[in-house]
Amino acid sequence: MMNLKNAADRLHFRFRKYKPNKDAKADFRNFKPNSEDMEALNCLFTEINKRDEATIAKNNLFAKLLVYQYTQNIRHYETTVLSDLNFALKDIHKILSYDLESIYKGFYNDLHSNQLNKLVHNSNTNDKIDKKVAEIRKGDMEIESFLLAKYGGVENYIEHLESGKITDEEQRNVIKSLDQNKKTFTFAYVTDKLNELVTECYNNFN
Repeated sequence: MMNLKNAADRLHFRFRKYKPNKDAKADFRNFKPNSEDMEALNCLFTEINKRDEATIAKNNLFAKLLVYQYTQNIRHYETTVLSDLNFALKDIHKILSYDLESIYKGFYNDLHSNQLNKLVHNSNTNDKIDKKVAEIRKGDMEIESFLLAKYGGVENYIEHLESGKITDEEQRNVIKSLDQNKKTFTFAYVTDKLNELVTECYNNFN
């Protein structure tokens, strides 16, 4: 039975350029494939399949995560034909091209950004309520009758709206929490925790 080296040597012999004489230009030869050529090709395909199977067996967790994310991308981009699949794969290739530290830093930055986003959200919430109350008082916004009946008049409805505002104390607590998180969740601390998480998941599911 032909092994991989024999198969490679056979195909190299078949597809190498040939000079019929020293003065001629080297060129590929025309030939009719025979059973030995087919055996060499089959040997290569067998080795490729073995390599693919071994890669999946050794990287089962990676395969599951990659295909899951690939599926999410296909849904997001609404890919319907095979020719578009590479487009859905570009995001994954981009992520895989980053070094691990960059991925960790992205996580770290988002962790702290969430607190800042909360501050912005709270401020926007208060602004929307103030705007709505101002429009009601000016008569620019009509309150539906069932709301007036439910809350017992305009002023009570306004009081209900303003009860949904974020208080100054709540805002200060968010800022305090942000400052505390920056001191506690340093990049070194977050890196250690992520390493623990990766190791634990790998040991549990590998």
